[in-house]
Amino acid sequence: MPKSGYKSKFLVVDDEETIGIGISEILKDMGFEAAYAVSGREAVDAVRRQGYNVIFMDMVMPEMNGLETFREIKKVMPGAKVILFTGYFKDAEGVIVQGLKEGMIDEFIRKPYFADEIMKSARKYA
Repeated sequence: MPKSGYKSKFLVVDDEETIGIGISEILKDMGFEAAYAVSGREAVDAVRRQGYNVIFMDMVMPEMNGLETFREIKKVMPGAKVILFTGYFKDAEGVIVQGLKEGMIDEFIRKPYFADEIMKSARKYA
């Protein structure tokens, strides 16, 4: 359950709709407000309109990857926390290290994820 006195708003960003729906439903079942976006641009717009402050972000997406997307989100919501998740890709380690250096990645979950990992991260940043 969300911590009393503070209502986190979660946004899940993944170009694979089933993942976005799946994670947002896990969060809703926990009692949190949650939505999903299927692109980086959609995510930035959603944060601007709805004020999401905890973002589960895929790294590999067309147009804007997760790191580029979070750079834009940081301009709109500087205090937002990001939980990066991704499957294997060639430059994953370098991009993750860069995100850590820039203070953009608060946590990392590797795909395929387990529901308990999502729940643990949600509770941590709620």
